Amino acid sequence: MLLYPSISRSTGTSFQKFQAYVFDKIDGSNLRFEWRRKKGWCLCGTRTRLFDETDLDFGESVDLFQLTMAEKLEKIFRKKRWDKVTVFCEFWGEQSFAGVHQVGDPKFLTLFDVSVDKHGFLDPRTFLKIFGDLPTPNFLGIHNWTRFFVDQIRLNQIEGVTFEGVVGKSGGGNRVIRAKAKTQQWIDKVKSLYPTHEDLSK
Repeated sequence: MLLYPSISRSTGTSFQKFQAYVFDKIDGSNLRFEWRRKKGWCLCGTRTRLFDETDLDFGESVDLFQLTMAEKLEKIFRKKRWDKVTVFCEFWGEQSFAGVHQVGDPKFLTLFDVSVDKHGFLDPRTFLKIFGDLPTPNFLGIHNWTRFFVDQIRLNQIEGVTFEGVVGKSGGGNRVIRAKAKTQQWIDKVKSLYPTHEDLSK
């Protein structure tokens, strides 16, 4: 099953400027669902492992996915005559933070990326055009991804940014550029609660 690539934070000497489609970053867990024309929805996974509806951590996402978007997505795939597709969703609740979820907190799934077999990841413009009617992260416009822009995100000076930050994307297929920027409020909270949280180094 296709893995979602890690997105680096926009810091240090590896910083790259580009014209980005910018999306609000939802604070949750990255889940993936695979569809095949002959099998339908056949695999579910986190970033590192597969799971099913019996899973203690993410089992509830299986029914949630079926109820909220599976049928709509399949209709699109069949209309496009795609044979194998992996969709990536953020699994989250109002009380979720840094990938930790609270029992009893209602959960949601938000579609944020789609990869089509033999074509790769859809570019953000195509993604919005095809899947804009489904639950997707808020699109904050096209911005020049510069150090100044990242600083604006850190200081929460861009309208529409929620607590965690944003993701910037450009290109598709094998030429995808992705970068993320966090708000200082989110970073400070992570540091106070989880001093060794791995996301701070990405």
